[in-house]
Amino acid sequence: MVVDEDSSFVTGDSPHVITAPTTLGRNANRGYIRVDGTGDIKVEIAHKGTSYLTQFTLKNADSFDLTGLDVATIRLTWVSDSGYRLVAW
Repeated sequence: MVVDEDSSFVTGDSPHVITAPTTLGRNANRGYIRVDGTGDIKVEIAHKGTSYLTQFTLKNADSFDLTGLDVATIRLTWVSDSGYRLVAW
């Protein structure tokens, strides 16, 4: 299981890259990303290596479900000061 969180995600923390195969030995296909702070975070998801194909912005209290996706790498980029939790398996 990949567990990553930052209650004070600021510009100096960005971009932050989480690589599922490093921890799991394979891509993740379940989990979630949740924004806990008041700001926004740009999320990019790669299915193979770091070729990011999906990009979107999560805002305050937004969640994104990873269930059914093939996730190798997730890159979180600061948009405004916030916090997040990510769990993937």
